[in-house]
Amino acid sequence: MKLADKKVKDFLSDLAAKTPTPGGGSAAALAGAMAAALVAMVAEFTLGKEKYQSKEKDFQEILNKAKKLQRELTDLIDEDSQAYEEVAKNKNSAGAIKKAAEIPLQTAEKSLLVLQMAKFAHKYGNHKLTSDSFGAVYLAKTAISIALENVKINLPYLVEEKRREKMAASVEKITKLTKEVI
Repeated sequence: MKLADKKVKDFLSDLAAKTPTPGGGSAAALAGAMAAALVAMVAEFTLGKEKYQSKEKDFQEILNKAKKLQRELTDLIDEDSQAYEEVAKNKNSAGAIKKAAEIPLQTAEKSLLVLQMAKFAHKYGNHKLTSDSFGAVYLAKTAISIALENVKINLPYLVEEKRREKMAASVEKITKLTKEVI
């Protein structure tokens, strides 16, 4: 059974268990998916309201992107656990370590997009959902922070120096862009 298909309390029990997976990377992806879901909700409650008509097109686009990112981040919950399990099975596998760094980098990149939309939704969306858009901002920020820590922990083990440098540069760029949004 996919982690995302479990009941919340079952997933949390798995997360709390003395097992290597799911771990922080899966939790990051879940936080990003929840942030995307909140952005979609704010968009839903903003669309069609006369007061927000000037941003109608923006919120339709945000709604579509948020739903897509929610699905993609939900998929990353399992992908992160699978990547770590491969590292545990094949400790010296360059391919497994590469994937274990790439998956959380994807989580961070997608969560950054969610963060940018959440910030827009917080500023221009239905003001009755301010706490929801605020929650989306901080869930996305949390997802990014956790995911980047997962990337950083794997960087020293990447065999290819160019890949390591490129991923380190991506971590710095995402960190900088996150700070600019917040």
